This record gives sequence, structure tokens and C-alpha cells, in this order.
Amino acid sequence: MSRRSALKAVGMGAAALAVGAGPAAGPATATGGTTPDDLRTALGGKVLFPGDADYDAERAAFNTLIQQSPNAIVVAETPQDVATAVRIGAGGLGWPIAVQATGHGICVPADGALLINMRKMNGVSVDTAARTARISGGAKWADVLAVAAPAGLLPPVGSTSDVGATGYATGGGVPVLGRTYGFASDRVRSIDLVTPDGRLRHLTPARERDLFWAVRGGGSNFGAVTAFEIDLLPNATVYGGGLVFPAAAAAQAFKAYVAWTATVSERMTSVASFIRQPTSQVLRIETVYVGSATDGAAELAPLRALHPVADTVTDVPVAQLDGIFNVPARPSAGLVEGGLIGALDPAGTDLVLDTLGFGNTLPSGVAEVRQLGGAFARPPAVPSAIGNRDADFLLFLSNPVPQPSQEQAVAQAQRGVLDALAPVLTGGTVPTFLGTLDTTVEEVRAAYTDSDWCRLLRLKHVYDPANLFRVNHNIR
Repeated sequence: MSRRSALKAVGMGAAALAVGAGPAAGPATATGGTTPDDLRTALGGKVLFPGDADYDAERAAFNTLIQQSPNAIVVAETPQDVATAVRIGAGGLGWPIAVQATGHGICVPADGALLINMRKMNGVSVDTAARTARISGGAKWADVLAVAAPAGLLPPVGSTSDVGATGYATGGGVPVLGRTYGFASDRVRSIDLVTPDGRLRHLTPARERDLFWAVRGGGSNFGAVTAFEIDLLPNATVYGGGLVFPAAAAAQAFKAYVAWTATVSERMTSVASFIRQPTSQVLRIETVYVGSATDGAAELAPLRALHPVADTVTDVPVAQLDGIFNVPARPSAGLVEGGLIGALDPAGTDLVLDTLGFGNTLPSGVAEVRQLGGAFARPPAVPSAIGNRDADFLLFLSNPVPQPSQEQAVAQAQRGVLDALAPVLTGGTVPTFLGTLDTTVEEVRAAYTDSDWCRLLRLKHVYDPANLFRVNHNIR
């Protein structure tokens, strides 16, 4: 049963849910005489068991709704630590393997699993001549920006640099410059991966090609990524910021926004956000333009003509990119959902407004409509498992859950939004934007095309037939 199904059925909270369905769910019988003590023998103080001093801190997820109780935690410092942990935990003990860096993307608690925490593996090196970065498995995009920005280079980061780079890039990743440069996964050059057999493999377009295809979209379903190499973008500054419209002007501004997206160049990436807070309701249109302020202002002029009550769009050094979106970076409890929207004609635009607009009573939070198209729509030079590239917009819902007792109500409200918008939704999504509760086969499958899903299943059977890497949006 998925977390969503459990919530629907009995209002069950996240803390009561076990590792996602799969072969031998929960701890399995050790094989060949392996015991949990073998982890500590091999890895020493890097291994934590329940009751150890740092166990609670290392199991904590960014989303505090996820309360997980792994059998053990390995705080890895090297790729060899990861390989040893997988070899003993999966191969010897038969435990499922969970991978965590920042904990932003956790959707299934690692109960009964071996949790590999990579937060200490956060090294980044930049080749300025080649315009590439080598990123360790536990690094945040903030770690990458700290090295790349002084060189006038920008990683394909999203609306916050607080998230882990690896999970973002292997789930597709929707960069703030995405209409110009495409998905983050399109820019990945190589991947170092520990597969369920404990082998450390180097994946490139020419080496381990099946896995290189699958991990760019299939994420942690095929193993633990210990490092990857990615292109950096030649941008020292962008022309970006936000235009804010009060609730009374939101309908007019959103209609104008949808019409405007059909006219702008691929140098412009944008998102319209309906923001509900206890004391205010506003529509905020955030834009990022690759090019001069003069050219960016010319493209933005139709929206500025609507007289926003606030306008922060200006030249922004890439090191300060987070300031455009101001995404909270403190752990909190919340649910997210998403889906892809096809072309919006006037009737479709009205439906979005009727559903997301401020005439409705929806929970506090943010409902985003992100423009796609441009480079998002083009297949990458090296194929990957990121499909569903024909949508015009991405819908993203993010709502806080102040009390665990409110989780079911928030989940139902999000489902109500998706049901109401069904006429304009394509039925697909991007793996990065699978919802917190989207853990059934049908829900995960929506992130892939039919042909890609069949290929992913075949490769999962080859590389992880016991589905030991299942503490995720699972391909099973």
C-alpha cells in the first residue's frame, strides 16, 4: 500500500509507514553468516545503530513528516565506504539500501533498511577550461556554486541551491535557465555508481551505456551515486527577479502571463506562483533571462505594463541566485505534488485560475505554474530516461503540514487540485517532481514514457533483481 493509499484509507501518518513494497520488505535473514557487527568491523565509527549518540541526527530528513528508523546508518566519507556498506548491507544482510544526502527528496522512510548518509562526501572540483564540475554524491548545489561562481560559471541549478545535486540531476532537474539549456540530466557527462552487488562502476555515454541511460532519470533505483561530472553554464550574471501582483489583480496578471509565455524567447525561463500565507495572498511571477538587462527588459515589458506592486528584476550575480526565489532552507513538514500541463488555451487558463486562484479556499502554500518548452522540449545529445518533453508547463504544489493530524487534509486538498485540473494535465510528470506520496507503481510510472518504463524495468531486473534499492520512488 502506498503512503497516499494509507492516508486515504485510515489517515495514517508518515511515521507509521514502512519501506516501500518490494521483495523481502523489511530486514531479511543474513546470508553466509554475515551479522550487523560486520558493518562496524569494516567501517568502525562510521556505522551508527539505534541508541548510538548521533543516530537520530543522521537519520533526520529535511521533510520532518518523514520519521525513519533504519537498522543502521553508515556516514560515508569515501566511495569505498559506500561500496563496503552496500556489499555487507545488501549482499550479506539482505537489507534494503537507502541513500540520503540532504534528505529533501525522501518519500519513503528507511525503516528496516541500511541508510547510507553521504553528507560528508560533499567535495567539488571545477575545470574552468572545460567548463565542467566533478561533484561528490553528498554535495549541495550551494557547494558547487561556491566553487563555480567565482569562475563566472553556473551549474544547472533549480530554484534553491540547498538541495542535493545528485538526486536533483539524476531525477531530471528543472533548472532556472532550463528553457535555454534543458534539464540538468542532459548536462551530465559521467557518473560513478555503486551497484547492488557492491561494485563501483564508472558510467559514460560509451561505457556502461545502459546504466548511464537509466540513472539519468531512474536515480537511486540502480545504486548509490558517489560522484558525477556535469557541464557548467557560461553565465556570471543573469537578469532575474520577481513581479508581485495582489490577489485582486492575480487573474488579469495570470492570463497575461500565459499569453506572454507564447511570445518570449528561449532565453527566458519563468514561473507564476500563487502564494497563500495566513496574512496575504499574492501572485508572484519570477523570471530568469540569459542575456543583457536591456534585452531582458524588452521581453519583460508586457508584464511590467500591468503595474506590479513590487518589481525586483535586475542583474543578479549567479552566486546570489537563491535570492530570486527565496525558497526556505530550514527543515519543515510538508507535502508536494506535481504534474505536467499541455498547451493552455483560454478555457484551460480559466480552469487553472478557477482551481488555483484566490477565489478558492486552499491550504497555505505555493501553487506554481512553470513554463517549459524551449530546450526542455528537445531530446538530449545523449539519450536518458527523462521523457515527457512535450508539455508546455509544469504544475508544482507545495503545502506545509503544521501538525501531523493535518496531513490527510492537505493530501486530499492536493489531490482535489489534480483532479480538477485533469482536463489540462497530460498525465505525466518529471521524476524530480514526483509527489511526496507518489509511491505506487502507477504513480511512479507517470514520470516516464511507456517505452522508457519498459526499458527501466528490464534494466532493474538485470542490475537489482531483489529490488534492494527500493527506498525511493521505486521502479519495480
